[in-house]
Amino acid sequence: MDYLNNTINTLPRERGQHLRFEDRCEIKVLHKQGYSYRQIAKALNCSPSTVGYELKRGTATKTTLRGRPTEYVPSRGQAVYYENRKRSGRKQRITSESPFAIWVAEQ
Repeated sequence: MDYLNNTINTLPRERGQHLRFEDRCEIKVLHKQGYSYRQIAKALNCSPSTVGYELKRGTATKTTLRGRPTEYVPSRGQAVYYENRKRSGRKQRITSESPFAIWVAEQ
């Protein structure tokens, strides 16, 4: 039985949802075994481009000191995800130094 046809009791991932850390670990295992982006995406029920973006997000751009190419690390991908989530969302239009905010505070 190969990895794609295993019977682990995990909840199926809904399409359109963000990747969980467990999904990122599964991407690492399948990628290391030589599965294509499409095969990994089918196992995770997501888009192949999601797998590609995740592998790009979790892989360092530099080589190690010994000249070895770096590999995908799920915790790095999760950390980058959290950093991107901090910057997401609508930006505030009114700052505390704006004349309107000062006027409202005085009232």
